[in-house]
Parts: sequence; structure tokens; C-alpha cells
Amino acid sequence: MHPFTSLTIWFWLSASSLFLPLSWPLIVLGCSTFTALLFWRPARYRWKIVAWIMLPMAAGLWLIHGGWLAQLLSGDTLKNSRPEFALALWFKLLTIISASQLWLQYVPTERFIRALFASRLPASFAYLLAGPLLLAEQLRQQLSTIREAQIARGVPLDGRFWQRITSLPALLFPLASNTLSELSIRGAALDMRGFRYCTKRTTLNPPVDSPHQALLRYGLVLLIIIEGGLSLWW
Repeated sequence: MHPFTSLTIWFWLSASSLFLPLSWPLIVLGCSTFTALLFWRPARYRWKIVAWIMLPMAAGLWLIHGGWLAQLLSGDTLKNSRPEFALALWFKLLTIISASQLWLQYVPTERFIRALFASRLPASFAYLLAGPLLLAEQLRQQLSTIREAQIARGVPLDGRFWQRITSLPALLFPLASNTLSELSIRGAALDMRGFRYCTKRTTLNPPVDSPHQALLRYGLVLLIIIEGGLSLWW
């Protein structure tokens, strides 16, 4: 499947969950996406990411929309409690985040970048979208090198929690400095390769696409518009 097709399916699933009220379809949709994340072996490790996001989110929604935070701060009686809204929002976020983790596991970063460069998007816009993905691995390697160097200098990056927090500038400032210093080098490299000189680009080994998948993408976008219109109308 083309990366844009799977991305459109994720977008349609996320939009459909946003349009659903608190009911059994929304609960089943949220639980099924998280269950699929657990049962798909290559993506099973990603359930921890969802749990780390959703458990604090549940506590925050319960405090704010349950009215307990206002009661603790003001001392007034419990009022403006909206537990149904908080529960519906939590299941919607569970659906969106679980489905996004499935998509991230299904589509490798390198394949999505090739799809961006092979698409009809302008070269500058495609590079703008692919730039953070291209830099992610390089930033990870630079961060590892800087961390090892700072530990060798005696910075307590592997100490206690508070020591790690206070030592974050020793990691972030060199990383930001190295990244900014490479901007001119990257700009010169793009100019030497004739970036944006030709409107039509040739991509080596582009992802396979078909008219049926393109039709499916347009149909899902149209379905999202129809669902949004119906939700606003009713």
C-alpha cells in the first residue's frame, strides 16, 4: 500500500472518531485500535508510548472536566462537572494515538520520504516536510556523541533525576549550535545539486501507486467532508 493511502486511512479514522459522540461505537473503536497495537507483534512495543500519554491524560481530564480541580483551588462545591465529555475526549485521543502508532510502524520513515519526493508536491514543500525526518537520525547520533563527551567531562547526565534536569542545557546548547552551523553547508549542497531548478523530479525506487489507491484516497477525503457536514448539521 502507498504511504499516502495508509496516511489517508489514518486521517479518516481519526476524523471519524472526532465526529462520534460518547457511545458504544466510539468505545469499540478506541479499544479495537489499542488491541490491534497489542496483537501486532512488530508494533507491540509501542503500547508503552500510548500508555505514557493516555494515563496522565486521563488524570488531567478527570481533574479539569470533572470539576475537582476547581473545587480544590476555590473550595466551592462541585459544579460544572462534565464526565461524559472527558470520557468521550479520552476515547477519541486513544483512537487517534493508537492508530498513529500503527501507521508509524507500518510505514518506514525512508519509504515515506521517498513518497514525498516522488509526489506532485512542490520540491520546496516536500523538502520542508521531509527535512525533520531526514534530520532525526543525525540529531540522535549527535545527541549521543554530545552526551558521551559531557559525561567524560564530569557532567552528571547519568545521575539523579534533578541532576539530569539541571544538566539539560549542557546537551541542548551544543546540539542547537551544531545544527545551526550546518544550515549554510546544507544550503550550499542543495544549490550545487540544482534544488528547485527543475519542476519535475526523478525519484529512484518510488513507492508503487495505482489509480485504485488514488481513487480510494479521494473517496476517503470526500467521506471526511460528508461526515463533518453531517455532524455539524445534526
